[in-house]
Amino acid sequence: MRGLAGRSMAEIPVAVVDLETTGLYPGGDRIVEIAVVRVGPNEEPKLLFDTLVNPRRRMSATEIHGITDADVADAPTFEEVAGNLLAALSGSVFASYNVYFDSKFVQAEFAQVGMIARFPHLCLMYLRPVLGLGSKCSLIDACQCHDVQHTSTHRAGADALAAARLWKIYIATIQRLGIRTFEDLARRKAYKFTNSFTQDLLDASLWAGLQPTANLKSRASKAEPELAAPRPIDRQALLGEYWDALTVALADLDVTHEEIQYLQVKRASLKLTADELRWLHARAFAGILADVCQDRAVTCGEADVLYRVGAALRQIGWAPGDVPGESVTDRDFRPRSGRFLSD
Repeated sequence: MRGLAGRSMAEIPVAVVDLETTGLYPGGDRIVEIAVVRVGPNEEPKLLFDTLVNPRRRMSATEIHGITDADVADAPTFEEVAGNLLAALSGSVFASYNVYFDSKFVQAEFAQVGMIARFPHLCLMYLRPVLGLGSKCSLIDACQCHDVQHTSTHRAGADALAAARLWKIYIATIQRLGIRTFEDLARRKAYKFTNSFTQDLLDASLWAGLQPTANLKSRASKAEPELAAPRPIDRQALLGEYWDALTVALADLDVTHEEIQYLQVKRASLKLTADELRWLHARAFAGILADVCQDRAVTCGEADVLYRVGAALRQIGWAPGDVPGESVTDRDFRPRSGRFLSD
């Protein structure tokens, strides 16, 4: 392996990224808020930049992240902040709580400004089971488990700071377990993100045309971004919490029986209405379907994935194609392979 493989994990800075977007489909949906928190060796997390982004399209998913068309009307476009993001990521490992989501969006946005970005990355969500710290779960649940204060969810700056504080716990655990290099971590348990360790760190000097801008617009307090007043507990916060849990379970498109139970408990504890559940499940499934269809062909394997995701959503409470109020069993939607997600 080349790239980061043999380098010490304790010596490489980590750039923790968090995004808010108009949906789940990179390339079709757009970033509307982005924040980067850098954690250097033996340093506390530092917020490098945090800004709303004008997606140049109508806003969507406001019910989850709270961002409106008016909020981004005078915000910079991604093209304007691409240099800021590149500078923040340069020389650091890209990390986020759900890296498969965030990295794809960042790569899609960079591609639109003419930059093909490949970089080593870490998934803080999957590092929990890799390090024996617990199962895959949402950011807010991980913070509660590790006593990390986090109340302003679905604000990119606050979410990135919370995830960076989790990384401080993770790197301490990594050192305690005797994991020295990135290659050592990859040998402990293979996930897709460990394949990225063969990549080299981004070098901002290679894209001199992308220069940082001072035209940023943050939702957070300029003085203490991590202490921005949390939103009161309302339906938006509850929908956001379930959405986070749902996207965690769907991250690898292989929803386990334990994850189905996790979401059933979430649904009950948050007291989601039937209409809210259908809306969230429909949004999630639509994003997956759009991603599968982007090459204008659906293979048998992709069709099987869609069946299996639908079966999982149905076990939680509703899947696209179900009639409200009608009892539909999973047997009616058995995948062609004959396998169930919960088998």
